[in-house]
Amino acid sequence: MENQPHPENAKLSLVSNHSSAIAAVTQQHDLNTVEDVTARLPAILQTTLELDELIKLFHNEISKIMKFDGLHYQHQGVHYEIQTGSRSHHSCNYRLEINSVWLGELTLTRRSKFNDQDTLLVEDLLCKLIYPLRNCLLFRQAQDAALEDILTGLNNRGAFDSNLQREIDLSQRQRTPMSLIVLDIDHFKTVNDTYGHSGGDLALQALAKSLTDTMRCSDIAFRYGGEEFTLILSNTDNKAAHLVAERIRVAVSQLSCNDDKRAFGFTISLGVAQLQRGENGSTLFDRADHALYQAKKSGRNQTVCATKPISKDH
Repeated sequence: MENQPHPENAKLSLVSNHSSAIAAVTQQHDLNTVEDVTARLPAILQTTLELDELIKLFHNEISKIMKFDGLHYQHQGVHYEIQTGSRSHHSCNYRLEINSVWLGELTLTRRSKFNDQDTLLVEDLLCKLIYPLRNCLLFRQAQDAALEDILTGLNNRGAFDSNLQREIDLSQRQRTPMSLIVLDIDHFKTVNDTYGHSGGDLALQALAKSLTDTMRCSDIAFRYGGEEFTLILSNTDNKAAHLVAERIRVAVSQLSCNDDKRAFGFTISLGVAQLQRGENGSTLFDRADHALYQAKKSGRNQTVCATKPISKDH
C-alpha cells in the first residue's frame, strides 16, 4: 500500500456549491486536535481494504474535528453506495480522482453552512483518503474478478456458494420464502461435437445473456460449472419460481446461435426447489439438482419442481 501523498498531489474537484458562512461566526477548531487527527488519519485508513470499513473509519475520525450530520459516498462503476449519519440541507460535494482514475463522489451535509475554513479542512482530509480509497477499490475489483465467470460474465461457483449461504440465512431470519433453480443445456455434448467447442461457447454465452435478460432484477444467476447454471430467487416460493423457470425455458428455446457458417438452437431443462425450514444449502441444491435430473429423464426441455426433501436412502 502506498504512502499518503502530500495534499497537493491529490486531485479534488468541488462540483456542487457549498454555502459560505460569515467568518465572524465561524466555529474555531482546536488546532492540536486537528493536527492529531490529520497526523494519524493516513495510518488509520490504511488498516483496511474493505470499502465499508474505510468510509466508517474516515467518518469517525473527521467527526472529531468538524461538525457534520451525514456523509454520503458512491461509486457507480462498482455499484457501491453508503450513507453514514443523516442528510441535511447544506452540503459540500466532491468528485474524487487521481491520475485520471475515477474514485467516486463524496458529500458531507449539515444544518449549518460550510465556511471557507471548513472546506479547506475537508479538502486536506480528503487528500489523505484518496490513496486508501484507491486501494480499496482495486481490492474490490480484484474480488469481483475472482468471482466472475470469464466466458459468460455471470457469477461463478465461488460466488454461488457465498451468495447461497447468505440468502439462506436471510430467508430463515426474516421467515420469507427462497427458491433455487438448477438448469443445464440439453444434449450439450452433441452441440460441441456438431459445432465445435467454439459453437459450445456461443451456446453458453447466449444462454447467459438470455438468463440476464429474462430473470427478475432481484434474481442472481451463476455459471455453476460446464453447461450447468443456477439462479437464486429471494422472497420467492415454489410456484413463483416455477413461473420464472418456465419463462426462461421458453426464451432459451427461441434462441438462435450463429458461428458464421450455420445457425443452431438448443433447449434447457430446469429443476426448482424451495428452501424448507431448517434446510441447508447442500440439501437445497441436491433437491433442485434431482428435479433437474427428473426433467432430463422425462424428456428434457421442461421444468420439474422438487416437492419434498430427498430421503437419505435416495
